[in-house]
Amino acid sequence: MPGLARIALLATAIVLAVAVGACGGQQDSSAKNDYVKQVNAAQTRFASAAKSAGQQITRTSSASQDRRTLDRFGSTIEDLVVTLRAIKAPTDVRGEHGRLVAAMEGHRDEVARATARLRSPTTRELAEVQRQLSAATITVNADLSSATGAINAKLRAR
Repeated sequence: MPGLARIALLATAIVLAVAVGACGGQQDSSAKNDYVKQVNAAQTRFASAAKSAGQQITRTSSASQDRRTLDRFGSTIEDLVVTLRAIKAPTDVRGEHGRLVAAMEGHRDEVARATARLRSPTTRELAEVQRQLSAATITVNADLSSATGAINAKLRAR
């Protein structure tokens, strides 16, 4: 199971390391810069927690230890979702911010489903969960990159 859990943990942390960029010079740049700082701080905390969780899954960790780690990771994703929801996005990026939150909500749900299926998996089920989690991670990474890119583009355009 270490390969399965690493897919969920590390790939997400890599995407979230892509920061939202600051804007400069606009009259309302203070609010936008505050927004950027809040989102980046949330992403940094999440990436750190994901990295830590990934380090707990080793070749010698048991399946039950790995499931507990994935459970904690699901809680970490939920914490990020709650934090992102609480951040007041500038008017011109509210839709993009909503996409960012929705992407993390979807990933939280995928990790929860995968973790639930790992209670007593057969070898076949384990392989299927690994494929599903891998596909979900690719999707969330694309969604997060797209939302972050759109936020950056709008914040820099004004």
